[in-house]
Amino acid sequence: MLVPSASPLIFQQGLADLGHTTGQVRLSRPPITFLLFAWLGAWAALPALALQGPAAPVAVCVVSPRVEAVHEGDALGLVPTPRPQLVVIDPLLELRIERRGQLVWHQLAPAGKPFQAPLAWPLDPIAPAEVVLLKLRPQQAPEGAFAHVQLVGASAQRMADTEALIRSLGQRAPAWLAAIEAALEAGDVALAWALLFSPQLPDADDLTALRAEVVRRGCGD
Repeated sequence: MLVPSASPLIFQQGLADLGHTTGQVRLSRPPITFLLFAWLGAWAALPALALQGPAAPVAVCVVSPRVEAVHEGDALGLVPTPRPQLVVIDPLLELRIERRGQLVWHQLAPAGKPFQAPLAWPLDPIAPAEVVLLKLRPQQAPEGAFAHVQLVGASAQRMADTEALIRSLGQRAPAWLAAIEAALEAGDVALAWALLFSPQLPDADDLTALRAEVVRRGCGD
């Protein structure tokens, strides 16, 4: 049964104040790494408050896909890949996915056992220009309180270009780091986040540390 209304929600988008390096990251190319962290800090988004009801706000921190707060506290994100990785900082009690107004996927946590993202995309790929609605209920939210996140598929050309880029990067960690930096320099945060949280990301110290730091920082303190 779908819940027609939700409690007030605060949407926050990681990450905050990452304009520095950490001891975990090996600075094999210092200027590029410093620039990368500076861009990550600069592109942290501000929280937005929804006003749908009288209850206390429920905070949900969505790191990936990259989303922005829109009207009434909902969040909207353009996804350049058809199977985005979902990274939410908060443990979840419930996740619903709707397509064209119909519930197509539902995960409900057993009593006392919230589940944790990252979660691989569990359905058929998102089509170009398709709108998919995620409803997330974090651990402290009452029944019926959902954060609404709308994911919109990018154009067919952009999705194809992203898939081709990922294939071309292979398992070359420096190439992935350079591609993420290039996306951020171009202001394409959606692409940078899609690369950083791609399941194909190589298991390399620099990339692992960068992704871990993004998740650790979440939406700021």
